[in-house]
Amino acid sequence: MSDCVFNCLSGTSETDKQELFYMIRQELGEPVVQVELADSQLEVAFCKSIREYSTFINNWSLENRMSQMLGLPKDIDFTLKYVSNNFSFERSFSKAYSEQAGAGSDSIREMKTASITLSAGTQDYFIPAGREINEILWFTPSMINLFGLDAFSNSNIAFTEFGASFAGHSLYYIMPVFDTLLTSTSAKVRNKVRSAEYSYRITGAANGTKRLSLYPIPNNTGNTVYGITGGVGGQTPGTVFYRYYDEIGQAGNWSYSGYSANPNYTGGTGSQGNGLVSGPADARLEFLTYDELNSNGKYWVQRYALAISMRILGLSIRGKFGGNLPIPDAELTLNSSDLLSTAKDDMANLKEEIKTQLEKLNFKALLENNSSMQENINKTLSYNMLGIYIG
Repeated sequence: MSDCVFNCLSGTSETDKQELFYMIRQELGEPVVQVELADSQLEVAFCKSIREYSTFINNWSLENRMSQMLGLPKDIDFTLKYVSNNFSFERSFSKAYSEQAGAGSDSIREMKTASITLSAGTQDYFIPAGREINEILWFTPSMINLFGLDAFSNSNIAFTEFGASFAGHSLYYIMPVFDTLLTSTSAKVRNKVRSAEYSYRITGAANGTKRLSLYPIPNNTGNTVYGITGGVGGQTPGTVFYRYYDEIGQAGNWSYSGYSANPNYTGGTGSQGNGLVSGPADARLEFLTYDELNSNGKYWVQRYALAISMRILGLSIRGKFGGNLPIPDAELTLNSSDLLSTAKDDMANLKEEIKTQLEKLNFKALLENNSSMQENINKTLSYNMLGIYIG
């Protein structure tokens, strides 16, 4: 046997190896015919089979657990490691939405409030760096109480002239609430078309700061009640408030970011990712060893190793001289073509077999199967007679 050591069979005793090699030789015709395969060639067949099997398993892991690997340090070996279904990748999106609404109950960040003092005639203001803006409290005043829309204002019909009163106070005909809402909406649309609504725009500025542009330009500022938007003599607020979160790390990932997630990483100088898994090529997935496989995996590897052994025997050994071995006064035709054909078919069938099996075992298929089982259980239980409740 060659001195070359194959890690794929590490943990396998020499006795077990010889048993595996013996089984393949028997499958190929020994002791009736001689099988011209050395132990080292059989070991290569097993190693290639294990790596083929490992590739299928690793691809299955990427398909099912890629979202759980994203953001973790790349030096973690995910081979046969259970990665918890914490949905961190999906939760990063839901967390972003919940934080926008200020409803992030499991947020690791505190929503903070700051203010900017306005100056008459100044439109642009700057927000310090490192702040992730959640909301700018700069909005058009409500139309519900403008232009006499208050239910108890003189805009409604007074019954004083008809002599109707209560405890010496005039009575009013109160319009329905729906009418009040329609009138408010109408006033808002008129104000938007004929005047100008409060609005703003945020753009990037130097050194990580943000430029906040306010519309309309603050004028006659004062801490008084909102005036008519854009109207003559109206006043805009003297202060604008905003809510924000402190940005986390360099990459902005809410769970794993910057050097805090992988402090020993020295492969870059602050580039995004910073030694973290950002895609399928980053996730570390090693080849398995024969000793790490379960019984089903070992059986698949044994059959695939047999197919590879057939190919080696048919292509490299019995295929020499085109499969025709010259002998004195005759020519011996070997079974090279039969071995190659059988090996090709067996390898294709084994690949399709494991591919089909893994498709049935992906997380989506398992969830759909469990859901179907639960629906059928509920349907079955619905046919059972209900018990009589005695209070």
